[in-house]
Amino acid sequence: MSETTQLRVMDFDCPSCASTVERALANQDGVENVEVHYATGRVEIEYDDNVADPATFEQTIENQGYTPQPA
Repeated sequence: MSETTQLRVMDFDCPSCASTVERALANQDGVENVEVHYATGRVEIEYDDNVADPATFEQTIENQGYTPQPA
């Protein structure tokens, strides 16, 4: 079943930073759609909750060098 979660990342330096996070999240198993908005820092992730664990999304963002926060 599809679920959606939102996070905020306020420490993007440029649009390519947001693209890096978007690609990293999109490559996770079970992630169906990712939208990262550089200007607002909003990260919206649509995922299959039978496959993806939303707890890993924050770790993925941290692994890219950014600090996720609850939306």
